[in-house]
Amino acid sequence: MAEDKKSKEAKKAKKVVVNREVPETEEKHSKIMEILKKEYTFENWLLAILSPVLLLYGVYIVIGKFGSVVLTDFLGNSGVGFIDFFFNTTLKRILTGSFLILIGALVPIYLLLPILRPSIAEMKKVTWPTAASLARNTTRVFGFLVFLMVVFTLFGFLLEPLFKWLFSL
Repeated sequence: MAEDKKSKEAKKAKKVVVNREVPETEEKHSKIMEILKKEYTFENWLLAILSPVLLLYGVYIVIGKFGSVVLTDFLGNSGVGFIDFFFNTTLKRILTGSFLILIGALVPIYLLLPILRPSIAEMKKVTWPTAASLARNTTRVFGFLVFLMVVFTLFGFLLEPLFKWLFSL
């Protein structure tokens, strides 16, 4: 009996130790993951708004014009060394503009990734048609489109004299 009590108490002590350790690590892990996975909606909207602005600025810099203003006249001649470094030659100006275009194009992809990830998982579950059935269905669709084209062309030729007569009244 005494051994049973001691073994039960030892098991309870082990359980307590195990239960104390697991929740602490889970709690720390979940807090860290919560911080890392937190969505910053304001920042995402700001990025979505600024992305086309970056694209436009990049295009203007690469072209060298903004409306009727020729940017190449004063880009690289501002007197600020850091800014002039990126614009003082044509190659640097084009590379800087291309970089802005690249960043502006990658931002929407970054913003769409959380939406697309579940979609990609669902797309893997889809049963896709075989090549033969895809070709057969595509042929049917294009055949129907050709049929509609012929029908509407005939209607046009047949009804054209009627409409000419009506408009002449």
